[in-house]
Amino acid sequence: MAYTCLSTALPTAGISLLFLTFVTFLCHVNCVTFSDPDNAYSQYLPNWTPDGRQGASFRFKSVRSDALLLLHHFNNRSAGEAVYNFWIELKGAKLQATHVFETFVETVTIGSGLDNDQWQSVDYSKDSAGSLTLRLNGKEQEIKLKSHKYGLAREKLSALTYTDSVVTLGGLAPSSSEMAPREFSRLLGCMEKIKFLSQNGVLQDIPVDSTVGTTDGCNNKCFTENHCQQGQCINQYYRTVCDCFDTGYEGQYCQQKGNMELTFHGQNYIQYQFNKLGQTVSRDKFRINLQFKVGEEHQAGVLFYASGSVPVETYLAVYMDNGRITVKMHTGSGDPMVTTSDTALNDDSWHKIFIRLDGRFLLVVIDDQSNANQISGDMHQLHLDPDVYIGGGPALKGKPGLPVTYNYIGCLKEAYVDYDNLIGGVKMNSSMITFNGGTPIFECVELGHTPLTFPNKRSQLILNEWTTGELNLKFTFRTSFPDGILVHALISIDDTPDGFLNVHLVNGSLELQVDLGTNGGTNRQKAVNTGTSLHNTAWHDVHLAIRSGNILLTVDGRMVGIPHKHSMVSRSAIYMGSDVSGANTGFEGCMRQIHIQGNTLSPLKVINSDMANGVTIDGCQIALNPCASGELECENGGACTHETNGTKCTCNAKEYTGSRCQFPLFKKSCADYYRAGDRESGPKRIDVDGSGPVPAAHVMCDFSTGRLKTTIEHNFKAKTLLRSYGGPHLDFKLQYRDMTPELLAAFVKHSSGNCRQLFSYWCYESPIRLGKFTRVYGPTDNEISEYPDRFKTQCNGNRQTWQQDIGYMTRNLPITRMRVLNKKQTEFTRATLTLGPLECFESAAASKPNTVTFFTPESYLTLTPLKKSLSFIFRASAVGNVVFHQMRGDKIPNSILGYIAEENLFTFETNLNGKTDEVSVATTRSMIDGEWHTITIDINDPDILFIVDNDSEILSVPIGQSIGPFRGRLRLGGTPEVPAGKEGLMGCISAVTKDSEDIFLYDFYNEFKQDAIQPGCKSKCAKNPCKNGAQCVDKWTSYECVCAHPAQKGKNCEIDNTKDMVSFSEPTVHLEYTPSSTDLLTSNLHLSFRTYQSDALIFYANDHLHNFVQLELMDSAVLIFKYNSGRQIVEVMVDSRDEAMLLNDGAWVDVSIERDAEITVLKVNGEMMQEAGEPVNLLTEYYDGPFNGAEETVMPPRVFVSSDKVDNYTLALIGGAPDLMTSLPGLQGCIRGFMIGDEHLPLKPLATRKMQGVSTQCTDNCAQGACQNNGECTELWSSFRCNCSSTSYSGRLCSKDVGANFQSASLLVYPFTLYEEESDKSTEMDSLTFGFSTETDSGVLAYIRSDDEQQDMDKSIVVKLMDGNVEASVDFGNGPTTISIEGPFNDGYRHVVALKRFGNRILFDVDNQDGNYTTLTDASPVQFTRRAALVAGGAEYNVTRFGLDGAGGFQGCIAGLDYNGIKPLELLFGAYAPSDSIGVSKAQCAMLKMDESESSDGDNDGDMTSGKPAGSGSSHSRSSQSGISSEWNVKPAEGVEYVEPKKQKTKIDPEIIKYSIIAACALVILLLLVLIIRMACKLKQNDKEEEAVTMEEMTPLRRKDLEQIDAAPTRNRTLAEGVPVSNSNSYTPVPREDPQPLPSQPPSQPPPSPQPQQQQPPQPQQVQSEPQVVATGQFTVEASPELKDEPPIPMIDDDVDDDEITEATPLTSNEDIPPPVPTSAPPHLTPPQPKKDIPSEDAPNGHEKDVPSESVPSESAPSESAPNGHKPLVKNDSILSESETAV
Repeated sequence: MAYTCLSTALPTAGISLLFLTFVTFLCHVNCVTFSDPDNAYSQYLPNWTPDGRQGASFRFKSVRSDALLLLHHFNNRSAGEAVYNFWIELKGAKLQATHVFETFVETVTIGSGLDNDQWQSVDYSKDSAGSLTLRLNGKEQEIKLKSHKYGLAREKLSALTYTDSVVTLGGLAPSSSEMAPREFSRLLGCMEKIKFLSQNGVLQDIPVDSTVGTTDGCNNKCFTENHCQQGQCINQYYRTVCDCFDTGYEGQYCQQKGNMELTFHGQNYIQYQFNKLGQTVSRDKFRINLQFKVGEEHQAGVLFYASGSVPVETYLAVYMDNGRITVKMHTGSGDPMVTTSDTALNDDSWHKIFIRLDGRFLLVVIDDQSNANQISGDMHQLHLDPDVYIGGGPALKGKPGLPVTYNYIGCLKEAYVDYDNLIGGVKMNSSMITFNGGTPIFECVELGHTPLTFPNKRSQLILNEWTTGELNLKFTFRTSFPDGILVHALISIDDTPDGFLNVHLVNGSLELQVDLGTNGGTNRQKAVNTGTSLHNTAWHDVHLAIRSGNILLTVDGRMVGIPHKHSMVSRSAIYMGSDVSGANTGFEGCMRQIHIQGNTLSPLKVINSDMANGVTIDGCQIALNPCASGELECENGGACTHETNGTKCTCNAKEYTGSRCQFPLFKKSCADYYRAGDRESGPKRIDVDGSGPVPAAHVMCDFSTGRLKTTIEHNFKAKTLLRSYGGPHLDFKLQYRDMTPELLAAFVKHSSGNCRQLFSYWCYESPIRLGKFTRVYGPTDNEISEYPDRFKTQCNGNRQTWQQDIGYMTRNLPITRMRVLNKKQTEFTRATLTLGPLECFESAAASKPNTVTFFTPESYLTLTPLKKSLSFIFRASAVGNVVFHQMRGDKIPNSILGYIAEENLFTFETNLNGKTDEVSVATTRSMIDGEWHTITIDINDPDILFIVDNDSEILSVPIGQSIGPFRGRLRLGGTPEVPAGKEGLMGCISAVTKDSEDIFLYDFYNEFKQDAIQPGCKSKCAKNPCKNGAQCVDKWTSYECVCAHPAQKGKNCEIDNTKDMVSFSEPTVHLEYTPSSTDLLTSNLHLSFRTYQSDALIFYANDHLHNFVQLELMDSAVLIFKYNSGRQIVEVMVDSRDEAMLLNDGAWVDVSIERDAEITVLKVNGEMMQEAGEPVNLLTEYYDGPFNGAEETVMPPRVFVSSDKVDNYTLALIGGAPDLMTSLPGLQGCIRGFMIGDEHLPLKPLATRKMQGVSTQCTDNCAQGACQNNGECTELWSSFRCNCSSTSYSGRLCSKDVGANFQSASLLVYPFTLYEEESDKSTEMDSLTFGFSTETDSGVLAYIRSDDEQQDMDKSIVVKLMDGNVEASVDFGNGPTTISIEGPFNDGYRHVVALKRFGNRILFDVDNQDGNYTTLTDASPVQFTRRAALVAGGAEYNVTRFGLDGAGGFQGCIAGLDYNGIKPLELLFGAYAPSDSIGVSKAQCAMLKMDESESSDGDNDGDMTSGKPAGSGSSHSRSSQSGISSEWNVKPAEGVEYVEPKKQKTKIDPEIIKYSIIAACALVILLLLVLIIRMACKLKQNDKEEEAVTMEEMTPLRRKDLEQIDAAPTRNRTLAEGVPVSNSNSYTPVPREDPQPLPSQPPSQPPPSPQPQQQQPPQPQQVQSEPQVVATGQFTVEASPELKDEPPIPMIDDDVDDDEITEATPLTSNEDIPPPVPTSAPPHLTPPQPKKDIPSEDAPNGHEKDVPSESVPSESAPSESAPNGHKPLVKNDSILSESETAV
């Protein structure tokens, strides 16, 4: 049997060999590609404890220089437990590990240049003793964690309760984002061999817990997405780019033949961002290529420059000097490596520069000249700032390695840094490549001589070449201005220093003017002119010469001259462009080809020297017109104006400022507004990109909660139809208000990703299938494939009922594009979507990882130098604090110092370009209040903008100068160079953004070296020690509480005497208090009161000598304090009407009376103040006479006795005085917090229980809508009263509503004659009020008429609805007076009509709009006599008088009808009804229309299972478009039909093809080997069988058995061949229900689910010999007689998700077969029906019959063809005979 074992083992060995062959070219173990730059991560859950061993190892490769590799944290940290984080990241292409425990932040850095897409091996370990080891490619760094040595980390970690250990690789997982200290860039690349350290110290594999944005294996996208037509494909893992270098092609796919050229005029340069994150990057591998062409007139300029200063100064410079090219590189150690061309290359021909750095090998090629260098020493890398400059740069002077600082003049082409085509990037507006200095010219143009531009009339060029003797000056000029000085010099004539020489334009003609001074006698000044219209913008040649007693001027070949006989000597330099003073009379234009005394001036050398003042090189774009030429480009809609006195930009003063309107006045976020002191919620404009090109956006800011919420609306309409039967696939592109996708992504990132967007999907037989049928994309076109948080899909059930999927999207926001595939349709399919606005949240508090506290004035942080912008927030508590200092550099002294000069003054001291300035910003907020304040510095030549909170100032430098550069360090919180009288900040700094990049402050301090700096804002006020609303002022080592009210006392204002209060409900009651001394009469006093009275005595106090003090309220707004100074009454008065306020509006009024020996001050609410200069002078003897001065309004009883007989006393009366003492009414209201000096006067004990009208509470009974339906509430102090007269309601709370419905023929008549007796007074006044609601245009509402007896004396009051307006007509016999109020009032809401008459004055009003009084027609009587009836709802039959001719009836509702106290509707529906009515029925009218501002949509997370569709009362449908007050007229987003593309064949990796061929060949060889062995075995077996046949011992019985064995397999095989069999757990689909009709829109209430049809119970099946047809679900199955007892097998729709399949019990007999279903089932439930070959006895000649595959039985049934009735055995979807199975 040995051959049998070999034959079965070899196939297994072949399969194993095939598997191993494929493994050889697949990725290593645990290999994964991170290919999503916004979402990629893998999460693991190692079994690590906080105090145990931790470690991991992996290999990675990446193209990013900054990316997160690994982050470890614990998830379930309890409040107050220690903070722990550990991460490994690529930072500047170096490997850096950071360990954070509480306030200890410790880092390890190793390696460099790790963004080279090469495999790097990393492992780390940390033990419980605090030893951290980091290894990279075999090199090791180890540190002892100080957190364990000093911070008791080991002890604290062992005590922690959290054990949920989480490790994320490649990026932050959603659960890790909250635990991470900051944002990280995600890895783009691969990881493999990922292992984690177990507790026993062994590295082992653990399974992935979750992963997003990753794929298995290390995938090279160039194998599948190579679009490059030429050149090399570069894999960036999430995309591919094409390297077109040295191919002769360019373009995105290297598809365009040729190389684009770019011209540089000397003012242009390219700024290339080497690192997208704006951080320093270390590189030891790169490639640079430049082709250039320079004319011979240009000998110097910078072609390429990159540098950095951290950790050492390095640079790479390529420049031309004297026509030769020099390449200079310095890596920080040793001498720079220099390669210089052998010859001058400014020959107007194309030349090539090629530089390659590869580790320590540097190759420089200049044309055919090659120089290879080997870098020696420890340092071989370049540490470069993110910005690289080509063709020049800003402020090159002083840059290391640059002896030449001029911008390049010439042409460039084929400019590459690695694979980035810089000129192509300029053409395509790449975000990493910026062209500065004008509009790029994409061709090489002839430049000729370089002109110098004089941009304004103060620009000048100073030449010192001429002092005495002959002068020879030549130049050419062009201008568009008719006037201006071209040449000016001061001269001495015959040793007398009072002459001058001028060459200037006068009305377009050039004039030579010489002033000979006093030596010229009467002919002192001489002048000659030549040329006309020289300001025609053409170039003109000028030659000025002094020789042989003549001054000669030649212009365009025409010469004029002035002879002289004097000796002439220069006493100044020659000024070109203006005079010595630089006054605003100079030349504005261009000059070139300047030659003086035979020497030619080099423009590039001039422009970078002291000779030039405000002169620039810009290709002379200003010469024609600064506005027209684009020299002065006003930004943000500013208007450029060009006038004789200069050129300027006129900005929108409310939106932008600056010389070019380049600075927005808007904040970058709602949080910035809040921190700058703007705490008012509402619509605002934010400018996300600051000075960038995108204008400010409209948003809604909500500061009402602890979080700062920003809402941005979009144009996706609520309840947009997504799917319907027969509808197409749709693409939707959303537009967000004023926002581009890039800005949206930046805004969300700035919000730390804490954003959300409501997603409400309503469906009827329309599954959502997010990521499959519904594709949702974010602003960077990244797909959102995960369901929203708290989102439980109901719609994927595909049910015949309205359902809703609702939740908040929180990742990759906002949604900017959707693709909706209209699949799985039925004729009832329908789905709508409501998408909420983008809502982002920020904390009002500062983020701890980006916040530090400075506890001593000597502490500060050190950052890299400022370039363009700086912003941060700070908290301080002392004047003189230095908040920041941009220090001066060694060679460039530019600096900025910022400090708090005064409480409301922040000062910036600047030293720019050698000039010192001081800019002070006066602030509206106190800088030392301990609150957060914002500082912003924005540099945009020629201005620098300083912003403090919401106040700002601008400092400008002369045009042509640049602000900066800054070379010194930037210090935050202080400086080592503290000015006299200043000190460093004691406070907090947070949210630092420098040069548009957020700064992670943990990277810039070490708490062991700077123990006075701690993370977070360690405020003494953090725990809010101050009570009762007191303000806490932080002193950082202590705090101070400023009480909210003088009646609050204690260190923490914990004693709140404002709660001691009394209220007076009657004006005749008061309290009495008898103090033990007269301090009350001389001390400071404080109290608060509230009332609705216009006049009241608040308190009065006097003593036995008649000294007194008194406080009273007069005329609702005047508060008067009176006191006696001797026998004189002094009065101090504050009138609140000066501040447009009243003191009797029910609000608390704080009153302070401050007294000293010489002055008394009365303060009201801390703002209004008056004082009296009369001293406090008490009577020392009894006085019973009248006082002088002001009126004495309170007079206590006087007893006419001598002083020695009067008993000593002091009495205080609070809230009033007895009637015998005063006519002033007592206070009806409240008093609280009565303070005499620092002592509290208790009020509650004075109010005894027996006192009537005094209470120890002060309840605002009218608060919170005590009176309903706009009823007017009157405070009664112990209760309240409602006035319902203007509401159409009645009752105590204005809640009773009596109304009636009127049809067009309805009528209500109330007859007066039966009940009313008239008096003169009653006939002079009328009061008619009612409410109504209707949707009809016109009708009579109500009228009062006189009787019918005297028609010539008709009198009436009629109120009608006319075309939606309300009209009143009053006629007392002399013609009607008509008043109309415009509506529309037929909007279905309730409106209230009020008509009041007082004699001949009428007040008519609708809805309390404060109508004006109207006077009746002259001579009209004022008495309404003979009132006969009140009629409502129409006009009486045949009544045409009273202005009712043709008037129609009213159709609607009338409520609360009241005429002079008579209420007919209440009478009508009461027990007794003295009024006639026709067709009037009782009803409740519509509600009053509420002001929209009174209602707002709050946050609503939504009901996940609600059966109510969006739009039927749900706030979500409104929230998608609400919140912005200004109108946004934008077209709603519409779906565009989308056609699915056919699948294209993808390119296969050539490596895969190669190894596949190898594997296939190996498999063929194995199969051949197996076949040979089996053939050999077969031959040997046949030999044995032949021997058995020839045996003569064979018996007949054995021969018969062999025949049966040979026959049996044949019969069984005929039955079983090709019949597939289902598993026994197959399910049977339930018959389809007949669907119900579908409504066109989601209903306000969901319809009941459709009911299934009634089905007949299954009937037994008769056994038939012929094939029979049975029904199972929807599928028709044909079964052969042999299989008639087997249940049919249903097909499963491929589109049905696994979670939608419900398991059913398989059919086991004919009784279980369901009846047939209707054939009208929707087509999407009918699956494809592939056919199988089924043998049949009916098939002729043994052919096989085609039968649907559904006819396959699920079990094997006994067959008549099987011997002995055996069942065929089932295995692997085929039926084998018993004999085959045995073999």
